[in-house]
Amino acid sequence: MRFEDLIQAVGQPGASKEVALRVLRESREPANALKLFAAACEVRDRALGTKLWWSAGISAVLPCRVVPRCAYCTYFTAKSFPIEELVAGAKAIEQIGIRHLHLSGGTDLAGYDAEMIAMVTAIRAASDIEIEVNLGPSFSQDGVRQLKALGVRSVTSSLEVFNPEIFAKAKPGDSLEGRKRLVEICQEEQMSVRSMILIGLGETDQDRIDHLFYLKGFSRLYHLRFSRFQPYQTTAYRDHPRCSPWETARLIAVARLLMPEVDLGLAAGNSADDIPLWYSAGGGNQLLGAAISLREPKTAATPGEDIIQVTERVSLVSKMKQLERYVAGFGRSVGAQFPPL
Repeated sequence: MRFEDLIQAVGQPGASKEVALRVLRESREPANALKLFAAACEVRDRALGTKLWWSAGISAVLPCRVVPRCAYCTYFTAKSFPIEELVAGAKAIEQIGIRHLHLSGGTDLAGYDAEMIAMVTAIRAASDIEIEVNLGPSFSQDGVRQLKALGVRSVTSSLEVFNPEIFAKAKPGDSLEGRKRLVEICQEEQMSVRSMILIGLGETDQDRIDHLFYLKGFSRLYHLRFSRFQPYQTTAYRDHPRCSPWETARLIAVARLLMPEVDLGLAAGNSADDIPLWYSAGGGNQLLGAAISLREPKTAATPGEDIIQVTERVSLVSKMKQLERYVAGFGRSVGAQFPPL
């Protein structure tokens, strides 16, 4: 079968894993990848439109209580984000023209329902910014139900890697089944769900396709992000190789054919320089324009950044000007208006 025919077959309802796997493998050849990317972009533009939109994040809002810690992670924190400073951060994000906010980290397998509900309630009292939350498998079904009642836009459950053995090696204190169960809970509660695939932990192409097909089965999945593995010297995975952007782009393109209406985004391990290839491969329309972290407050801007001091300890780092320039380079623009779910 010609590669063009394989691409067409992947985009059909009921596409098989076998055909998707062939497309992923054969797209290693650049000439085939360009055909795949063109088809993925056509699907994206038709399903999602051509207008990109801003999001912002506040990270490390709660302590990570996973023991032992994930073997590759440096993002954990041991303290909670004070609620009054969290609210100030949300308002600062709103003031720079961003209407969408995600709160992330850390994880507690015993549950973070009460803590996140308190945070969302406090932000809701001061702002009507759209909120989504990401604390790993830290929410019960009742917690998801309460977050939905508070108007939370989505709950994130990032499976990261779908191979159970690799997950257990990299995340020995975490729970793949718990993360899968949270996706199921969101589906049952009709709560929109966001997820993430971490590429480059040692999984096979088959693992990646199995991961996509698992998530494809959930109609409430609205956003799927792709993280490109980055080794850090302070972790047990310091000698594990960096994931190629080519691997990431090809998987995004296959995901676009399989899930036309899901917003496919970039997650940790990527940088602004990955945006053109991501978008050319059929990536989605959401861009992270600004971020706040109490864990590493910034006081000096690097080129392309603006820093807004929110409180004595909290700074808002905006890359909106740089990203607008990147996006303009491929004929697109970014706005505050986000699509309905």
